[in-house]
Amino acid sequence: MIILAKVKIDNFGRILIPKEIRNDLGIKEGVELEIKVKDGKILIVLKNSNLEKKVNELINYLKNNAPKPFVIAEEAGQKWYSAEYSLKKIGLKE
Repeated sequence: MIILAKVKIDNFGRILIPKEIRNDLGIKEGVELEIKVKDGKILIVLKNSNLEKKVNELINYLKNNAPKPFVIAEEAGQKWYSAEYSLKKIGLKE
């Protein structure tokens, strides 16, 4: 469903999201929104903090519990990437 609404910015730079849109999207007081600027347009996006929390928990779990390489360094030679390189490549280590 596309709902178009004209809104004005008040003297503090705020806009009011119409009630119908807030109800349709489940936006309640205290809900976090992200404001992005892309190609000269302002995008207001609901921030899914539950998903973000779960992703961060998973990243922390994997950082602390990632499996060790199945080969020892002498066997690896040039055939295998190091564990450190592999973890950096998949974003589990800085």
